[in-house]
Amino acid sequence: MDVRYLTTPEVIALHRRMMEGMGWAPAPLRSEDLLESAIQRAQAAAYYGGADIVAQASVLAVGISQNQPFLDGNKRTALYSLLAFLRLNDLAYIGDRFEIADRLVAVAEREGSLEEATGDFATWLRERVRSIGPDAPGMSG
Repeated sequence: MDVRYLTTPEVIALHRRMMEGMGWAPAPLRSEDLLESAIQRAQAAAYYGGADIVAQASVLAVGISQNQPFLDGNKRTALYSLLAFLRLNDLAYIGDRFEIADRLVAVAEREGSLEEATGDFATWLRERVRSIGPDAPGMSG
């Protein structure tokens, strides 16, 4: 299976739609380089570490959250990007949206290493992701 990765313009568009959906103006991009670095972490994790889709989604979300490429909304953008990346690859998070948000915040507020916290997040997430297949109803677009 070929993995479909999000692009920088797609993540910027996700950020814009998410912020506008909450009634706020999109936050300015603080650094395109920081955003690109976060996005590329998923591919690097696959290439260098053999990471599966869920681990790649975790690295993507943590990268956006930690790099803070926008002036506001980074954790929300990280979450939306994680969910979009899973969907692009025929997977869906089936757990509680508040719980995944809390877990992502916990990675940011961790006491141990970022690598360990990201691994724990991926392990937790893996138990809450299911295949939706490319032809699942309501999953187009």
